[in-house]
Amino acid sequence: MDALAMLKQQHREVDELFDRIQQAEADEKITLLGQISEKLTIHATIEERHFYPFCMRMGIQDMVDQSMQDHADVKQLIAEILQMKRSDPRLEQEVHQLMMSVQAHVKEEEDTLFPRLMSVAEEEDLRTVGVEMQRSMEELSQQELLKLAEHEGSTLAP
Repeated sequence: MDALAMLKQQHREVDELFDRIQQAEADEKITLLGQISEKLTIHATIEERHFYPFCMRMGIQDMVDQSMQDHADVKQLIAEILQMKRSDPRLEQEVHQLMMSVQAHVKEEEDTLFPRLMSVAEEEDLRTVGVEMQRSMEELSQQELLKLAEHEGSTLAP
């Protein structure tokens, strides 16, 4: 799968989670927030490690700078949300802000960055970056599972 197809697929997965969270009950919302946080963290990491450096090599520095700022803003929002208590009245508002920020970032990437990159990049290069991103994503997912297992193990200890 090429890099753009992979990123678009991840965008749709997060959109679906945001759709589900709007309809969810309190406990399910917490579970969905965890899934959204994990997916966004992994997504941002592979973009920052592989996709954005590729974009810069293709001469698209200006849009990468904006995307990196968007990532910093989203990461800050995620950190704030994850620190909130379930009963915090600001939780719904912060989740909505996260959703709006992510949707704006996705729109900018898909409407502007991706077409611009497609006009200067070779399909083979996009596939190569996609393979690198897939490999990195699998490693990151494994790390997240290990962290979760360690956390679960520590909470179960007497």
